[in-house]
Amino acid sequence: MKKFTLPTKIQQVLLGFTALGIIALAAGFAVDAHRAWAGLLVFTFFLLILSLAGGFFTALQFISGAKWSVVVRRIPETTVMVLPVVGLLLIAVFFGIHHLYEWSHLDVVENDHILKYKSAYLNTPFFIARIVIYFTLWFGLGMALRKVSLAQDESKDPAQRTTLVKLSTAYMLTFAYTFALAAIDLIMSLEPHWFTTMFPVYAFSGLAYSGISAFIILIVTIQKHGGLAEVTEEHMHDLGKFLFVFTTFWAYIAFSQHMLTWYANLPEETYYLEVRLKGDWAIFTAAFWILHFLIPFGILLSRDVKRDGTRLARVAWLTLFMGFVDVVWMVYGGLNIKGFPFGWLELGLFFGAVGVFGYIVLAAYSKNAEVPVGDPMLEESKHFHQPI
Repeated sequence: MKKFTLPTKIQQVLLGFTALGIIALAAGFAVDAHRAWAGLLVFTFFLLILSLAGGFFTALQFISGAKWSVVVRRIPETTVMVLPVVGLLLIAVFFGIHHLYEWSHLDVVENDHILKYKSAYLNTPFFIARIVIYFTLWFGLGMALRKVSLAQDESKDPAQRTTLVKLSTAYMLTFAYTFALAAIDLIMSLEPHWFTTMFPVYAFSGLAYSGISAFIILIVTIQKHGGLAEVTEEHMHDLGKFLFVFTTFWAYIAFSQHMLTWYANLPEETYYLEVRLKGDWAIFTAAFWILHFLIPFGILLSRDVKRDGTRLARVAWLTLFMGFVDVVWMVYGGLNIKGFPFGWLELGLFFGAVGVFGYIVLAAYSKNAEVPVGDPMLEESKHFHQPI
């Protein structure tokens, strides 16, 4: 049962990135506490979507009966190990509720009829209780999936796949509802006067987009250091197609959300974009849309790029970074952060997120078999070929 050895150099780089993120956040609080609290929420939510993306991808493979993905499945299975760190970060966010959410101020609520109407849902005790419930479900089901998959490595019992499919069904149903609500609670409620029904889907599109980017980077990194020999250009091609699909899906959902806003032209909806299309935000938003969709879309049209792990990983680094920028766009716009929305603090937090996520996932991954050796579909996955 072959295991991956995490190279010391990679460990040092990832720990260095983690330290850079911590230093940037500490300096941020010293310079501009309002922006630093916003940065902490960005950092927390970005790590959250990366860790949940693994559970979503894993559950999707089991429910669909996919065979091609068996050799790459161990990476997304492992992302649940990042959730304990996310839990600690959420506790830190709880301490900053009054800095982030205007509905947490009782005097503001009393003088605002919309917030008063929403106060049965948007109040501090219920907010914290909901997040705790979501987190418990995510971690419990994610760990159950990982535990049964690892147990199958030892037992080689094909019947355990039925258990994994059942767990995946429970995970997917739970994830669909809880992540939608968590996106509303953590991000959309930053602007509690804003109305839209599209936001949870938009948040999910960012989760899928960022998650598949992270998986590609991790898989290529492991391969470059002697692991995952079973993963071929055929598997990379499918991962590339997933990235292409979610790039397009994100653009479709973003357009749909903003098109409905333009079409209805209601004040309680239009200010969301109005804030993000003025001053420094105008340049940031234009660059964001180009780098998030147009450039990756054009590159990923190429079949050759999707089949070349090195080239695909370069695109994945761009899309992972833009997934982080997407969270900045949502959070900073909601808090009306002054000045250009991306600077040294945000860059440091991005590197910090890469360091935390990469180190935890690779360290946990290296403790078990590189691929699910007990999965009855493993051999078919190893010999997977794209139809011509």
